[in-house]
Amino acid sequence: MPAVLNTNAASLYASKNLQNAQSKMASSVERLSSGLRINRAKDDAAGLGIAASLTSQINSANQGVRNLNDGVSLVQTAEGAIGAAQEMAQRILTLATQGANGTMGNDQRNALRSEMRQLMIAIDGIGNRTTYSGVSLLNATAISFQASNTTTDTVTVSSTALAKIGSGTAAGVSIGTSGAYTSIGETYSGSSTNGGVLMTKINALADNSITDTNMREIASASSTYISTLITQRAGLGASQNQIEFTANNIQELSANLTAARSNVQDTDYAQETASLTKGQILQQAATAMLAQANQMPNVILSLLK
Repeated sequence: MPAVLNTNAASLYASKNLQNAQSKMASSVERLSSGLRINRAKDDAAGLGIAASLTSQINSANQGVRNLNDGVSLVQTAEGAIGAAQEMAQRILTLATQGANGTMGNDQRNALRSEMRQLMIAIDGIGNRTTYSGVSLLNATAISFQASNTTTDTVTVSSTALAKIGSGTAAGVSIGTSGAYTSIGETYSGSSTNGGVLMTKINALADNSITDTNMREIASASSTYISTLITQRAGLGASQNQIEFTANNIQELSANLTAARSNVQDTDYAQETASLTKGQILQQAATAMLAQANQMPNVILSLLK
């Protein structure tokens, strides 16, 4: 290399290497301080795209789990209401069985009929008031829960499991058509295949002419109604199991996706601290060499003496 004064090539090379070392150190410091290997697109454009896609999946999965947990609460609310109706239906069965006994007189059977009517009013009230966040649960309408951002990824509770515990052809049957019952002003909207049949039979009981045969018919209708409610509760239980298993699967999916995203975008501290140490050494070496290179033109002064 010729001895020149206007251009110090060695100093330029040393300065360039010093800048490179400082840039790598800055990158290492940023990664170590943020915990992210990818802080901007230039760090890894492809990796940034993969991490963003995984984040979308993770966010939708986490929200899906929350949706399904809400679904479990909804199903439990509906089942609890049907359980209460089932207890009252059991009471009606007990009263009808009692009324079918030959020792019962008209006054006693009239009293039993009065309680059975009141129980049916209470059952109808359960069906009307059972809501979840403003959504009526026992109205024979299927309800779906979104499990992820995929449009078709849903879990549905069937309309059978959420069937009305009152309505159908027996809708509008007045509870009590004479005496004190007229002032109640209630109607029963039970299914024509279960609660409606039971209500019709109870409502048809006439004052002072209730026979043991009438009571046996009500007992039979009560048993059928109870079986229907049990089947409906079983459907809700199956739906709850499906929702919970789906939620568990999505939670595992979210955990695996989170681990995959970590591999793409998170800082490997062992590797990055090694890079930082290397950068610090290179910076110190480049600084020392730059100082040496800046002194090299002094050699020319000795030639001029």
